[in-house]
Amino acid sequence: MSRLATRILLVDDAQIECLAFERQLHKIPFHRLQLDWVSTYADALVAFDRDQHDLYFVDFRLGPDNGLDLVRRARVNGMTKPIIVLTGHGSAAVDKAATDAGANDYLVKGEFDAVLLERSIRYASRNADALAEVGRRLVESRATARELMEQTKRRAAAEADVLQVLRQTMTDQEAERQRIAREMHDNLGQSVTLVQLGLDSIARSASAQSDIASKAASLKRITHDMSRSLHRIAWEVRPTALDALGLEDAIGQLVAEWEPHCSLCFDLHFGLGDRRLPPDVESALYRVIQEGITNVVRHAKATRVGVILEMRGNELICIVEDDGCGVPEVESGVAEKTSRRLGLLGMRERLALVNGTVELESHPEKGTAVFARVPL
Repeated sequence: MSRLATRILLVDDAQIECLAFERQLHKIPFHRLQLDWVSTYADALVAFDRDQHDLYFVDFRLGPDNGLDLVRRARVNGMTKPIIVLTGHGSAAVDKAATDAGANDYLVKGEFDAVLLERSIRYASRNADALAEVGRRLVESRATARELMEQTKRRAAAEADVLQVLRQTMTDQEAERQRIAREMHDNLGQSVTLVQLGLDSIARSASAQSDIASKAASLKRITHDMSRSLHRIAWEVRPTALDALGLEDAIGQLVAEWEPHCSLCFDLHFGLGDRRLPPDVESALYRVIQEGITNVVRHAKATRVGVILEMRGNELICIVEDDGCGVPEVESGVAEKTSRRLGLLGMRERLALVNGTVELESHPEKGTAVFARVPL
């Protein structure tokens, strides 16, 4: 409080103590103080409930009752006004007991004068105000914590919904890729093969020197190129080896497709053996490796690329590393653009769906390494 309390309640079972206390109270200069007195525990409870006083003095002993119990009960009921305990003798134990009960200070009867009484009133008032402020802030902090917890729950639920949508999208996407690849291989591939057989028949029935035979041979070369293109596109959409033979064979085919078209030397280290992984894990890692090799071919200016796939404890580790120029050091404003250029965001999204992570390490002129981890 910024001013001295003006209306005071004394709780004491002895009227003589009340008269002595009142004399000391009136000696405090420059303050008009009003003192009220109750002598029983029950009357004190009523007065505390009414909360019409600025400050309360409570005797340690109230006949058969305990003044500390009265203080404790007042605090439990929400009383924040200053309370000072009066006791017959002072000690560290009394000080601790009064403080634990919720009192702001204590005075020893017969050992205080008006100066000490005024000091105790001021101290107790400041202490009560400080404790009330702490309590208010604690209530606000708890309310803020509850709100943050609710927001965290809502955010977690929203992220779970988004993750489920992404997972379903990826699953549907891979299923559609598989269907398209099968359609291209079975239907279009079969149609091209039938065209080739028809052209062979036309070429055999025509004379070797005729224009028909020459045109048939030319068309056959075109259909042969079409067949190869269909096979390549179907493989890029969804390699059949990924479903039939597993991740290691699919990566081997991926490397075999790249080797004729680039000058890279591929170094493969596989440690899975015949073990098959869950389909969503195989699909995610295959796309990560595919994107990693594509980045090396397009950006790294490398001569060698290594692919490592192995189990370490309960984790599946996948590493794609090269000896190229590395990723240049970028400032924060360019980092996101670089991540998008290297397809890292797509890698992270795919691996997040199988609880995996991906990290990028790069050094100028020393190459780049992509580390993917998936718990199994």
